[in-house]
Amino acid sequence: MRFRRSTATNLVLNLLVSLCALILAFPLVWIVTMSLKQQAEVMAWPPSFVFSPTLDNFRVLFDVAKAGATSYGTIKVDFLTPITNSVVIALGSVLVSLAVGVPAAYVLARRDIPFKEDIAFFILGFRFAPVFLVVIPLFSVFQTVGLYDTYLGMIWVYQVVTLPMMVWLSRSYIEDIPKDIEEAAAMDGARPFRVMLHIVLPLLKPGLIGASLLIFLLAWHNFALGLILSSTKAPVTVALLKLLNPGVQFYPVMAAGLVLTMIIPVILIVIGQRHLERGLTFGAVK
Repeated sequence: MRFRRSTATNLVLNLLVSLCALILAFPLVWIVTMSLKQQAEVMAWPPSFVFSPTLDNFRVLFDVAKAGATSYGTIKVDFLTPITNSVVIALGSVLVSLAVGVPAAYVLARRDIPFKEDIAFFILGFRFAPVFLVVIPLFSVFQTVGLYDTYLGMIWVYQVVTLPMMVWLSRSYIEDIPKDIEEAAAMDGARPFRVMLHIVLPLLKPGLIGASLLIFLLAWHNFALGLILSSTKAPVTVALLKLLNPGVQFYPVMAAGLVLTMIIPVILIVIGQRHLERGLTFGAVK
């Protein structure tokens, strides 16, 4: 009897997990399906799952063709530029966060400084602050100093999103490294910089790769900062908004843009999955 109950329970749990997976995957499947349809097929009701796939929506994104003339009009999109902008801004944000965040995390983890925990929570507080609380005052400042619509300005302001996460993740990783290793190196005559460079960083590598992937995803999907502080350097999330102008709503073209927007993060996650798993579990077992 116990075996039967266990089997029935497992069957119910497996069905629930499968149902949750289908619910979570349905929006992605719907977007991919929509990107392969014509405008009329997308607007048809009831929706049809049997259609002839087309790649015209993807060609429209890269300005190879025009969207078909419909009651919505026509549209031409240069989607390669915002993709390039997002790659440059996200990678730049990761590099700056690594260069600034890891040394700051090391100080917070290893040095006894006044108000250390208060400083750490102050940094973390920026991660939870409303984005518009920061971006609206910066709009006039950026225009005054010439940082509006520049890669440098965007990478700088993205640190509000990426740097606190890097500091806190790196700090937890450093605290999980035995301090005896650093003390032994110091007794052998290694200076703090060499200890950090040749001992701490190699041990932090799995965690830093995982943290960098997470931070890249945060920067890649950010919308509000790019919407207000950029124009020609707008990221891909802002470019997708232009496909929903009043009177010009090409849903299949926007769906194709969403598919392309998801490809780069998915590729990075697949390539760095091993490092991401090690980074998320770094120091979990001592």
